[in-house]
Amino acid sequence: MNYKRNKCGNGKIDNLGAQLEKVLKGAHQGALQTRYRYAEGFKRFITHVGNKFGLQRLQNVQDKHLASYAKSLMEKGSSDKYIKTELSAIRYIHAQTPQAKFELTDSKVFNKDIGLGKTPDGRCDRAWTEKEIEAAKAYFDKLGRNDISRAIDLARSTGTRLDEACTLRSNEVEKALKNDVLHLTNTKGGRPRDIPLTPQAKEALENALKNSERGGYVITPQSFANGNVHGYKADLENFIYDHRGNFQDADRNLTAHNVAADERAALTFHGLRHLFAREEFERKIEEGLSRYEALREVAQELGHNRAEVTLIYTGGK
Repeated sequence: MNYKRNKCGNGKIDNLGAQLEKVLKGAHQGALQTRYRYAEGFKRFITHVGNKFGLQRLQNVQDKHLASYAKSLMEKGSSDKYIKTELSAIRYIHAQTPQAKFELTDSKVFNKDIGLGKTPDGRCDRAWTEKEIEAAKAYFDKLGRNDISRAIDLARSTGTRLDEACTLRSNEVEKALKNDVLHLTNTKGGRPRDIPLTPQAKEALENALKNSERGGYVITPQSFANGNVHGYKADLENFIYDHRGNFQDADRNLTAHNVAADERAALTFHGLRHLFAREEFERKIEEGLSRYEALREVAQELGHNRAEVTLIYTGGK
C-alpha cells in the first residue's frame, strides 16, 4: 500500500509518520478501503502520542498509549463506535509493525476496562461495519460481481445514494479527481452538491473509472447502460437483499422494520451512507469543527439542508 502522510513540521511526529509509511508499504491484509481508514486513524494517533509522550518508535506502542488516546476522544465527545474503530486502526498497524516490543491487551478486555460501551449506537443501526464490508466485497468478487464491490466502495467513501452512484459518468469522475471535489447534479430533489474527496474516495473513484468506458457510467455495467440504469439499480438492490445473509453480522435483525431495542437493521445499500456520515462527522470533529458545524457540513454533503438530519445517520451523536 502506497500511503503518504503530509508533514506537519513537528520533527517527532513527522518521524513517526515516515515510520507509518514504511509499515504500510508491507501491509496487505484487509480491503484497501479499510487500510486507508486505518492509516488515517493511526495518523491521528501518532499526533497524540508524539505530543503527549514524545514517542519516537512505533515498535514501542503499548496499552498506555491507546488508553490515553481513547480518553482524549472521550473528552471530545466521540462516539464509542468511532473510538473502537480508531483503536482497531492502531491494533492493525501494530500487528504489521516489525519487532513490536509490547503485546496489546485483547480488544474486548481493553475496551471494557476503559469504559467503552456496547455498540451499536442508537436503536436501529443501519451502518455497515468494516467486517461486513470486507466480507461482502470478497463474496461479490467471488461471484464475479465486482461492480457491486466498486459500488460499495464508492457509496461508503462519498455518501452517494444508489441512484447517484449508478448514474455517475466517467467525465464527472475525471473532473472530480482533478478538482478533489465530486460535483453531483443528478441528485434527489435536483439540488446539486459537492463532496470533498478523501484519499479513500479518490481510490474508489479511480477504481471505478478503470472499469468504465469513456463517456459511460462508472458503476453501471455496459450491459445495463443502454437506457436501463433503473434495471441495474433494482438488480443491485435485489442482489444485496438476496445474498446479505452470507456476509452481514449474525446479530442483525432480518428486517429493517419494527426492530426491537438493541437490535440492528439488516444491511441495505443505504446503510453505506450512514457509515459515510458517521465517519465524516467524526473526521470533521477531529479537524476542530464544533459539533454543530460538523453536523451542518455533513448534512450538506449528504444533500440535506438541516444540520439535525445528520443525527439520523450518526445515531443521535
